[in-house]
Amino acid sequence: MRTLVRDVMSIRIIAVQTDTSIQEVIRLLLRARIGGVPVVDDERLVGIVSESDLQPLPEERPRSPRVAADVMTAPVVTLTEEDSVPEAARVLRRHRIKRAPVVREGRVVGIVTQSDLLRPYLRTDAEIRADVEEALLHGDVDPRGIDIRVAEGVVTLEGAVGDARRRRLLTMLARSIDGVIDVVDALDPAASNGDMARRSPLERAVRPS
Repeated sequence: MRTLVRDVMSIRIIAVQTDTSIQEVIRLLLRARIGGVPVVDDERLVGIVSESDLQPLPEERPRSPRVAADVMTAPVVTLTEEDSVPEAARVLRRHRIKRAPVVREGRVVGIVTQSDLLRPYLRTDAEIRADVEEALLHGDVDPRGIDIRVAEGVVTLEGAVGDARRRRLLTMLARSIDGVIDVVDALDPAASNGDMARRSPLERAVRPS
């Protein structure tokens, strides 16, 4: 069974209202030792304020106190409780963010950070690579001729495939492995001369040489 966001998220929700002063937001972040906080309006998520949102611009001059709504990031990148941990990790990586609220019907029910998502992945890249190879073999996809590299949970696939079905299976099976944060498809769609020899017996049976 794959680990889901609900299994790793923090349910200790610290949020602020749209009219919460910036000073109070800063005090809250420091007191709770967190890097960001959701902004809600009538319990519904409308934004998020992180440390970077609170950094003044060089040309900015002191002015009257502001509120959370003035600096929050919106719309917000969110997750659901049913998202898998690999899916959540890919979302954070793609958007280059460190945390995301978990929502249910527009309301915040949890918070997930990068460190939360890393907890199930206390595995080496070598272990992940071995599991990817095994998954390809059991998935009736011959991995010969495919270079599999893993760095910090990101799998890179390289090699000539020449078969759209095989390419889809390679990336799908690699992505299904626990510990895989993302898959980089660097496969060459042009078939090589030895492509036929590398196909599985099933693929050779259904495709003429």
